[in-house]
Amino acid sequence: MPRIIAPRLFNGDVRESIGHGLPPKIKSGLKLIAQKENKSVSWVLEEVIIDYFKFSTPKYKLRKNND
Repeated sequence: MPRIIAPRLFNGDVRESIGHGLPPKIKSGLKLIAQKENKSVSWVLEEVIIDYFKFSTPKYKLRKNND
């Protein structure tokens, strides 16, 4: 089963690459969470940051084939 990447943002904003200078243990933890939830690491990281800072979740574009 392929991992699910973060959906496109509804407002059309493009996601930026912030680099991957994280310690190996942090990367490993993010990868484990991503595997468990069948998501990309970047999406997991986005959700962690949204939760930590209590940001409102952005609106996402729905996928045409919801499988």
